[in-house]
Amino acid sequence: SGPNLRTFNYNYQFTPREKREAREIRNIIKFFKKQMAPKRKGKLFLESPNVFKLKYIFKGGRQHPFLNKIKMCALQSFNVTYAPDGSYMTYDDGSMTAYNVNMTFGELNPIYENDYDDNSNDMGF
Repeated sequence: SGPNLRTFNYNYQFTPREKREAREIRNIIKFFKKQMAPKRKGKLFLESPNVFKLKYIFKGGRQHPFLNKIKMCALQSFNVTYAPDGSYMTYDDGSMTAYNVNMTFGELNPIYENDYDDNSNDMGF
């Protein structure tokens, strides 16, 4: 039925143990929200959001030899559950005791036969 664009779902549980970790979690959440938003160009035009290069890394930062490669992606959805344990709980500074982050990335280009290198030491796409 033709080439398809793949999606990749990631789910992370963040549980800060101190103020510094709570601030870092807030920065991570804010970063992804901002990067997936379109940019204004003047008052009439929009530019596309940022794209991401996802990679499963192995020793020394190389591509993991037994996991798939991923082409350039757009962040299609980003959801935060601010009370993943079922009840509203905060620390003294107002930060939540836990956060659950769900992200869906979608590839921008399909995979073709010539994307595979038979001589490489990885899983391919």
